[in-house]
Amino acid sequence: MKKTVIFLFAMFMAAATFAQGGKELYNRYSGKDGVSAVYISPAMFELIKQIPDIEIVGGETFNLSEIVKTFDGMYILEIENAELASEVGKNVAELVEKGRYSLLMEAVDGGDRVHVYIVREGDTVTDFLMLASETGAESTGGSTAVISISAKMAMSELQKLMASAMQ
Repeated sequence: MKKTVIFLFAMFMAAATFAQGGKELYNRYSGKDGVSAVYISPAMFELIKQIPDIEIVGGETFNLSEIVKTFDGMYILEIENAELASEVGKNVAELVEKGRYSLLMEAVDGGDRVHVYIVREGDTVTDFLMLASETGAESTGGSTAVISISAKMAMSELQKLMASAMQ
C-alpha cells in the first residue's frame, strides 16, 4: 500500500511538472507588484483570424490567418520587479531542464537576451515560449518579458512562416 501511494504521488508530481508552462507562469505572476499581464483568449483569435495579409521583412506578404487560427491562447507578462524577473528566469530554466521545452532560438546582444522555446507532440507544435531580458533586468531596472502561445500548429506551417521571414 505504501509503495502504491508513493508511486501515485510520484506520477502526480511528474504530470503536474509536465503540465506547467506559459499559462501556469501567467497565473503565478499576474497581479503581482511590478508585473503587467495580458491574456488573449481563443475567442479573440476567432475574431482576428480574418486579418489581411501583412508585409514582413523584405517586402514579402504573408497570410497570418493560417497560423492565428491554430492559437488557443496567448499569455504575456512584462516584469519590472528584479526579484520576480530572476524567479521567472529560473522557472523557465527548470521547464527546459526537465525536457518540457526545447530551445528553438537564442539571440544575445550585449546584456539583452531572447530565448524562444517550443513544445512538440509529433509533427504538431503545441506551445511557444519566449523569454526576453533587457540589460539590467536583474539589478538596474531593466525588464523581462514572457510571451507564451498555446497552439495546435503543424510544424510545416511554422517552417513556412520562418522561411518567409528569412527571405
